[in-house]
Amino acid sequence: DSNALGQSWQVPDDDSSCGVPVPSPPCSAEEEKLYRSDQFCGMLTARPGSFEKCHAVINPQSYFDTCFYDLCALSGGQDVLCAALEAYVDACQAAGVTLLPWRNATFCPLTCPTNSYYDPCMTGCPATCVDRQAPQNCSKPCVEGCACISGFLLSGDTCVPEAHCGCLFEGNYYSEGEYSVNENCTRRCRCEANGQMVCSALSCGEDEVCKIEKGQRGCYPASTSLCHIYGDPHYSTFDGKLHHFQGSCNYTVVTGCHNSSAGFSVTTRNKHRGSRSWTALNSVALSMEGLHIALRENKAVYINGALASLPASPAPGVTISLSGSYVRVSTKLGLQLQFNGDHELLVRVSEKHKGKLCGLCGTYTGSQQDDFMRPDGVVVPDFNDFGVSWMVPDDEWPCDPAISPPASCSPSEEEAANKQCAILTQLGGPFQPCHAVLPPKAYLESCVYDQCATAGSTEQLCNDLGAYAAACAEAGVALGDWSAGTVC
Repeated sequence: DSNALGQSWQVPDDDSSCGVPVPSPPCSAEEEKLYRSDQFCGMLTARPGSFEKCHAVINPQSYFDTCFYDLCALSGGQDVLCAALEAYVDACQAAGVTLLPWRNATFCPLTCPTNSYYDPCMTGCPATCVDRQAPQNCSKPCVEGCACISGFLLSGDTCVPEAHCGCLFEGNYYSEGEYSVNENCTRRCRCEANGQMVCSALSCGEDEVCKIEKGQRGCYPASTSLCHIYGDPHYSTFDGKLHHFQGSCNYTVVTGCHNSSAGFSVTTRNKHRGSRSWTALNSVALSMEGLHIALRENKAVYINGALASLPASPAPGVTISLSGSYVRVSTKLGLQLQFNGDHELLVRVSEKHKGKLCGLCGTYTGSQQDDFMRPDGVVVPDFNDFGVSWMVPDDEWPCDPAISPPASCSPSEEEAANKQCAILTQLGGPFQPCHAVLPPKAYLESCVYDQCATAGSTEQLCNDLGAYAAACAEAGVALGDWSAGTVC
């Protein structure tokens, strides 16, 4: 059974259209007779016929059977018949059999691009801009296809005049007008007329990075990535890994790594709230270029130790302002902070820093596998080992570095917590518009975690729902008044 064979090799796939093959409805007797006739699949086996010369080399019966199957399954369209005939022709020509012309202007016509023509038995090695003598040195059998007219050569998949052939440069071929950018985007070369590659210096702009998009390397606008810290505290790293480090000291959340300097360092203080098993973010500090900015509880801001009024611009390219319920710090270094003055911090960094960062927000390499990297460069499996390694001594913030185990839920408490937090994933609920952009799974996990840790606190539930709403807003999805109809 071919279906059983195929299904035995099925690979797991999230595609909802994937399923068990449905048998095609059988042909009517009238259709069966028509499709087996010499006007349809029967032309493959007809004697005499266009394909007869190949019968002794390749038995046409299996091609006839698949032709008949396809026509029955797909209502007998000519394109289906043509595809079946082409398959047999290709096999015959690959076996060295030259067939009689079988196409015409109305039956399976092959439309050729400009400057080419249909040839039922053209060379298998057409002349190209790179190898003009290819046909003379060809040992391949002929194939049907589109051959370039006299005076034209293949440049990629296009027939061009010989004078407009492209360039062979550093082992690669480029058509006229195409360009090449080197690996670090410091040089751009364009293929000009007569096969000449003309190069010039290139440098990416301040808000650009060197990367490949749609197969072409170049300078493109830098994207950004978000690290979200909230609740008891939960860390969603730049690469999307979720961990729940419960330390109650001062920690580096993002800084330069791998012998590179990002030009900034962000630290946060955590403190116990209500119990030893519950900690939350208390304040944030940014150090950069001789500037120290501290964001404290209730949105108090200190610049180099002095209480500041907002908005403020303490240095060129640095602004601090109130934005909705957040204090926002924007910098020229590709770093932006948003702190709500209580438990939530959003750290957004430019793609310019990709692969150059570490701390509790992870490495931003595009992989979660190395997010738990300590300052010594060792990647560890345990998030507590990882978290403690990023502790920063702080004389103003005496703390106990010991990590208390998180509060546990009884089965009934966990069930209640799941019910409270289920609004995050509810279809038709206030957060559904964001699901496709930012899956709520990690936020649901954090919400349940916090409900267990706070004995079902309504305030903390609203904090966690608000954290998801904030992340959605950062992702470009405005949820409006999501709290309407909730306990918040």
